[in-house]
Order: sequence, then structure tokens, then C-alpha cells
Amino acid sequence: MTSSAPLFLVKDGALSWPEISDMRERIYPPEKLINTPMHGIEWAHAQRRVLLYVDTEVRAVAGIHEREILCDGKRLRVAGIGGVMTEPKYQGLGYGRQVMLHLMDLLRTEAQCAFSLLFCEDHNVAFYGKLGWIIFEGDMVVEQKGQTGPFSFRNVMVLPLKESANVCGNIDLCGLPW
Repeated sequence: MTSSAPLFLVKDGALSWPEISDMRERIYPPEKLINTPMHGIEWAHAQRRVLLYVDTEVRAVAGIHEREILCDGKRLRVAGIGGVMTEPKYQGLGYGRQVMLHLMDLLRTEAQCAFSLLFCEDHNVAFYGKLGWIIFEGDMVVEQKGQTGPFSFRNVMVLPLKESANVCGNIDLCGLPW
């Protein structure tokens, strides 16, 4: 049986959660999550999500978070990317790459954001690098448990959209990380 071509839909973050919550549980079961750098971090919920469907099944997803941040003291609107996942049985088949390319095209054409920013674990740096993302080597400040402070999650990567993206300096996300 031949699968149909991928279909990309952009949906509300909260309304699309039921479609992807089981996938997240398969990728990050509680017993696995406790041993990752993400354990204990309070994350923002996606405002929108790009979902990649084949037939009627979600194969990959990426969350979008648009927010004003402070970049070296200057207020900028950015597009945060988070919750990028591919259904485990379809990993390695290019669905993650396809959903990211679609999302990046969407941001370049529709979002009124200076640049995009994501957090990723070490094993994902090369994946995002091949898509044009650049490591941010500056200082990051976020909100955690109601307080603002330094954030040293593994890797921060940026992608220019309407302006060049800082690769060093200071960024205050003015809220939770995504």
C-alpha cells in the first residue's frame, strides 16, 4: 500500500495537544524523561503547531511560540520553536526535516519576527545545523518557577528571519522557555 503525500496543517497549540500527547508520551515516557536535561524544566505551551499528516496519521509536529523578548536590551519579536517530534516508528524517514522546512517557510512568509530560536539536545545540533540554524553562544535568561534567571539548557540555536540573528550577547525570553 502506498502512503499519500504529506499534508501540513497549522493548528492552535492547545486544541492540537490531544492529537500529539500520545506521541510525546511514547518519545518521552516519564521513566526516560527523568534522565534527560529537560527534567524539571517548566516549558511554555505552544501557541500554534505545524502537524505533518500522512493519510490520517500525525507523523511529525513542531510548536510555534511568538513573543517579544529582550536581545541585548532591545525589544524584538521572535518565533520560538519547541516540541519538535516525529512518531518513533517513522523516525529517520525525513518527516522531522519536512515539518521543520515547512515551519521555516511559514515563518519567513507569515511571521513578523526578527529571528527564530530553539533549544535542543546535543544529538540534534547537526540536524538543525543542516537546516541553517546557528548555535547561539551568549547568555540566556528565562522564567522558571516564577523567577527570572540564567538558563543553561544544552544548546540554543537561532535562525534569521526578517533580521540577522545574534549568535552572542544577551537574550531575555521574558517568560518560560519553549
